[in-house]
Amino acid sequence: MRHSRNLVLITGATGHVGASTLLHLLHAGYHVRAAVRSEAKAAAVAARPQIRSMHPGSRLTFTIVPDITLPGAYDDAVEGVTHIIHIASPLASGADTIALGRHHQHFTQPAVQGTLNVLEAANTVGTVRRIVITSSIVALVPIEELEGRRRRHPSTPVTPDDRVPCVAGPCHSEFAAYAASKVAALHHAEAWMERERPAFDVVHLHPGFVLGRNDSAATPAQAMQGTNGVVLALLLGKKFGPYIGVTVCVEDVARAHVASLDLGVPGGQGYILGAPACWNDARDIARGEFAEAVRSHLLIMDGTVETIPLPIDTSLTDETFGFRFASYADQVRGTVRHFLDLRLRKKKSVTDPAHALSGSLASQDVFVGVRAAAC
Repeated sequence: MRHSRNLVLITGATGHVGASTLLHLLHAGYHVRAAVRSEAKAAAVAARPQIRSMHPGSRLTFTIVPDITLPGAYDDAVEGVTHIIHIASPLASGADTIALGRHHQHFTQPAVQGTLNVLEAANTVGTVRRIVITSSIVALVPIEELEGRRRRHPSTPVTPDDRVPCVAGPCHSEFAAYAASKVAALHHAEAWMERERPAFDVVHLHPGFVLGRNDSAATPAQAMQGTNGVVLALLLGKKFGPYIGVTVCVEDVARAHVASLDLGVPGGQGYILGAPACWNDARDIARGEFAEAVRSHLLIMDGTVETIPLPIDTSLTDETFGFRFASYADQVRGTVRHFLDLRLRKKKSVTDPAHALSGSLASQDVFVGVRAAAC
């Protein structure tokens, strides 16, 4: 195996980006240790059909980290590790269910302390050469621009060197709290690196809205979670928004994570992952690719999402990684195809007497109250 002597610790493998990144790591030949919250979550990851089909054997192991905010949370997990991909961080739930007074505890504390615990553990163990941290485009853009209350001029695109001041106190929404947590995590990580000057370096990746097949989702309701919910709710007739028009395929995000482990990719640097998109273009894409689903009203064409144009500068990403990113059309196809496959699978499980205990098709098929967040 090309990377058989390297051991990569990955956090967040139970989520959308983490699931795809784990597969790409194994395909690339790495030995991988996945940090998960419980034995049950480890078993669920190992049981995924995509994982089982690879027969990873001893190349995939697990370590249990119940609470990423506790001091020393990753101390045991980093033993013998040469690289770390840190993805684990709270996402907005989708319906503003977190009380304003709990925003810091729910979003910022895990995002910041989890990141600092990874850095501290890596510094102590002494074997780590590179850490890749999943940030977000929202860490680089003021909340007023993310929510469309102020428009950025096309002549001043977002760059990976842009920074947003940390915001203290509760935010007005879960999305704002999520964005603030990403801003704070980036700020604290860079301050820690400047202060400690460890032997390893760090790459920060800043994806836009991540779309595409979610291998961590096994039901239609789970497929609606996260940023895929924007496209899927739109195609189920919902009207909402606005959202910034910057998207990226989950497979490309995973590829960038794995490519960033190579020390030939400059560290101490951030990279924006994404391209401009218009959310409502998903309707035309669906009409062309999923005509039968439209005719049978599995997809509904009167939904709409307002797009906030956001100019971005990805020239450094293009120069560094050199691979072509999937189009918005490809992202929509992957997202919708997986959702429809899960719908069909669920329908069969309900109508087949052998699977009568699987539950009702009517349960939570339609996502309501979308408030997804980029990565």
